Amino acid sequence: MKYSKRFATVCAVLFRGMKVSGPLAFLIFFTSLSQVGLAQSSATISGRVNDQRGGAVAGAEVQLRSRTGPALAATTDNAGKFAFLNLAPGDYLLETTAAGFAAATSNELHLERRQTLTHDVTLRVATLSETVVITAAGTAQRVDEVSKAITLVDHDTIETRRELSLTEALRGTPGLRVQQQGSPGALTTLRLRGQRNFDTAILLDGLRVRDAGDINGSAVSLITDLLPVDLDRVEILRGSGSSIYGSNAIGGVVNLLPNVGSGKPHFELGFEGGNLGLFRGRLQSDGGLGKRAGYSFGLTRIDVRRGVDGEDEYGNTAGAARSQFEATPSITISGNFYGTTANARVNDSPFALPGAFTTGTAFPSAVVGVSFHPDFNNPDQGRRNRLLVGAGRFRHQVNENISYSIAFQRVSSGRRNYNGPAIDPAFAAFYPFGDFAFVSVNNGTTDTLEARGNFRTGRVSLLTLGMELERESIFQSAMPSFSPVNNTTDRQRTFAVFGQEQLFFLEDRLQISLGVRGQFFRISEADRPGFLKAIVPKTSLTGDASVAYFIRSTGTKLRAHVGNGFRAPSLFERFGQGTFSSLGFTRFGDPTLRAEQSISVDGGFDQRLRSDRVRFGATYFYTHLQRVVEFNSSFATDPLGLGRFSGYVNRSGGLSRGVESYFEASPTRGGNLRAAYTYTNSVRTTAASGLQPEFVIPRHLLALAYAQRYRAFLISAELNRTSSHISRVFENDFPFRIAELTFAGYTKVDLFGSYERALSDRRAIVFFGGADNLFRAKYFENGFRAPGVMARAGVNLKF
Repeated sequence: MKYSKRFATVCAVLFRGMKVSGPLAFLIFFTSLSQVGLAQSSATISGRVNDQRGGAVAGAEVQLRSRTGPALAATTDNAGKFAFLNLAPGDYLLETTAAGFAAATSNELHLERRQTLTHDVTLRVATLSETVVITAAGTAQRVDEVSKAITLVDHDTIETRRELSLTEALRGTPGLRVQQQGSPGALTTLRLRGQRNFDTAILLDGLRVRDAGDINGSAVSLITDLLPVDLDRVEILRGSGSSIYGSNAIGGVVNLLPNVGSGKPHFELGFEGGNLGLFRGRLQSDGGLGKRAGYSFGLTRIDVRRGVDGEDEYGNTAGAARSQFEATPSITISGNFYGTTANARVNDSPFALPGAFTTGTAFPSAVVGVSFHPDFNNPDQGRRNRLLVGAGRFRHQVNENISYSIAFQRVSSGRRNYNGPAIDPAFAAFYPFGDFAFVSVNNGTTDTLEARGNFRTGRVSLLTLGMELERESIFQSAMPSFSPVNNTTDRQRTFAVFGQEQLFFLEDRLQISLGVRGQFFRISEADRPGFLKAIVPKTSLTGDASVAYFIRSTGTKLRAHVGNGFRAPSLFERFGQGTFSSLGFTRFGDPTLRAEQSISVDGGFDQRLRSDRVRFGATYFYTHLQRVVEFNSSFATDPLGLGRFSGYVNRSGGLSRGVESYFEASPTRGGNLRAAYTYTNSVRTTAASGLQPEFVIPRHLLALAYAQRYRAFLISAELNRTSSHISRVFENDFPFRIAELTFAGYTKVDLFGSYERALSDRRAIVFFGGADNLFRAKYFENGFRAPGVMARAGVNLKF
């Protein structure tokens, strides 16, 4: 009672003579209320991290994650001890990592008011890592609770494999097809479960990152330049995730989770070089700022001076940073930044040769010099890309049953593609009209405001309710241009509400998750024909349900998932620039387009054996694209009545089904074996011939990886096998046909090793070297030549 009187007195003093809005008063009320409660309910979790022999593990990173709140971080001292003070009551998961050990995750820790809980951790070497998963449900979960198919790639794995790009770090994930069309810096795409390259949502700490200026409103144009900078881990959700994460999550979700700094500041400085004229420099640091704040940042610069043909220059500067401040024991404020700026020389596209059209078969073999010519150097063609992402998040744990968060993020992208008049004389005959000067500019901006609340309505229920407001704009400019809508800016606003109920039964062995999302659109087109201004696009409604049952006695988890995915029509698809020709208005968007929608089903199992030294599983998946947005090259009758000869329309899509499997084991002390196999049968619907195989998607993907640590030495070997697949190649000369060719499969082997020498308690130096595509496999992606062996060596200094 005395705290209520104190709260009333404080409010009377603070708000005297002030006009406070409803939302602000709500926020101030709960903030103050939580402080009143925490004054008498603050709790502590502490413990010691040991190795298997009982010795203290100093410098281990310990993360404490509440079911609904932020992650708090601590670093063990020389005695292996850690402590989290002034905690709110509730349910927590403790995750501990240290170099040379497998990560360990606690069972759920329930903290009462004013309780002091001691939890010691033993880290093991000859076992597999156990981690907390965030992306599957949007809240922290143990691995045995997850009811969806998810894969995790952590910072240590990326460092062990010495990956240059984010996409290469993800290669080998079950169900994921990675395609790089040429040298480093060339277009690179991610395709999950046989879907298109824009059906994967990219997230930064749970907030969607995409390019509003992209033709499909996706992250495709940004993926090439994403580097693994200042990351704690990457989580890949396979299967629809739109009910939680919104647009583009049809095939799945890739969530980049930043590093959380704690303890004494430490730094890492690295440099490496290799063939293709490749150089990389890195600087990164993280640590605590007092007892209530932490930071981390990273800066990476990559330069490729030669590339595949000697003139494929590429330069990319990427930076990332995160800060977190515990304003009170129940309030955390965090900020994220990620940015890249890149320049690349781009080759001319491959082109089909007469041999592609004389075999009489549906998908003839791709043979260099017979059915196609690979990409070739263009002296003055290139691209310049810029990405800037800034986000802030406010989290408040009101009490042990209620928490909420408010987040804002801005994504700013700028793309400039250019092609000058020069052309390689050796190929001038294939360009009857010659080359020409062309410049296109696409600048996109996306602002996202998200608010969500989590409500624990008992030990068996966790309810999440949220809303999302997104505002995007695109500026388009081209030179030369014959479009009446050149140099224009178009806008679209989206409002969404979503909810999810997680139910836990049978001592948490059975989890059921139900979700729903409604997406509402509003468009603005100041320079469009008058009657289009009155159009209100239709709402998109999606649902999701999943279930998992864990059999503790055998270490078996059974799971199933069904859900809708959707993709909002992009601003380009709604308002894309048109061009006049003798045939009329040949290219123009359609503001009336409905959102794409899919339904997917998957089910499978995960099995643990030998005290978590062996883990394997398999998943069957099926996805049906019920409605898609596609470009129709010829209209019998323009549905908009604008005299368009072609444009974007809604139509039915295709099917994708298959099986993905994985196997992980720790066969030796310090050793880790990983394997994955995926079979995919993906087909698309065509107006002319009905169903036919989806482009770029192979039937078979196989990945094998082994890492072995022995004292100061570490070696990592990786094999990725991609079977044959179909790709389209265009003919440059009359009659300008399209060839659909079968490109042969290939096997890519990477090998790296390192040696670490301690210089003092806090300083160490690491020497490393190795090669990508060690055996010089010669292959083509969409007709673009892949790099041969890419040998690299370098040094990292830790202090």
